[in-house]
Amino acid sequence: MALLLNEPARTLESFSLESESAPCVMKKRRSGHVHHHTLKAIRAVVLGKDGVGKSALTVRFLTRRYIGEYDSTLEATYRHHLIIDGQFVSLDIMDTAGKNSTEKMQNCISFAELFFVLYSTTDRTSFEEASLVARYILQDKSLTSGATVIIVATKCDLEHLREVEEKEGRLLAKDLNCEFYQVSNSEGYLETQELLYESLQRCLNKNKSSPLTRVKEGLVETAKSFRKRSFNHEVTTADRERPRSMRSSSFSDVDSIPESPRQPRGKSSSQEDLAQEEKNHRNSVTSTGSF
Repeated sequence: MALLLNEPARTLESFSLESESAPCVMKKRRSGHVHHHTLKAIRAVVLGKDGVGKSALTVRFLTRRYIGEYDSTLEATYRHHLIIDGQFVSLDIMDTAGKNSTEKMQNCISFAELFFVLYSTTDRTSFEEASLVARYILQDKSLTSGATVIIVATKCDLEHLREVEEKEGRLLAKDLNCEFYQVSNSEGYLETQELLYESLQRCLNKNKSSPLTRVKEGLVETAKSFRKRSFNHEVTTADRERPRSMRSSSFSDVDSIPESPRQPRGKSSSQEDLAQEEKNHRNSVTSTGSF
């Protein structure tokens, strides 16, 4: 029995760190637009009453396997790499175990930004505990950017043992403004993958629209605008210090065309006659004075 309980952890760890990393690299090379500098780290935690299928869901998230028996006291964190809408994501997911005490909840809140809160459709007390856990997370004010809480109903394939109807889970999620999913860990691999990918998408979108992110984007835009103004100022200053012959010509820089010197116009015949009469008058006055 001990080997059986240790087997999931060993298999999960080796698969998530080795086997899963190879497809991600291959996909990155094919897409061509995914780069390591766009790496986004997301931390998630799986919460709920013991026996609701937390470990089974974690294994389904990271592998194609379903394992029905786990050590109920084992708590572990796994790292998984995947690509969401061209964004390279490094996911750290914590599989919790034991009683959901206040100390444990505070540790989970300080660790994660994405919370999967599980309950079993075959156990009403797990549904009530999931409601308390989700409300506790959402009311915590230390989550400045807001928590992404996903309500997950498990074991939906066991209809003959159902104690919680689907509409009850949906009403709870609506009341808490959360997303709701109903899955079967044993039969629904595609359902669990859809749950994981859509939850990560919501978490990424919430991070983009968070106040802190908007402040960072505003600072980046301000820095770009400042650099642009500084560049324009440097160009203008350099252009002023440049010799006139090297400046780019404009209408204001074009030298005015010098006017051609005016040629003196010749005197008219009437003016010549008056000048000649005045000269003759002066000569006659001089001659009279000599007598």
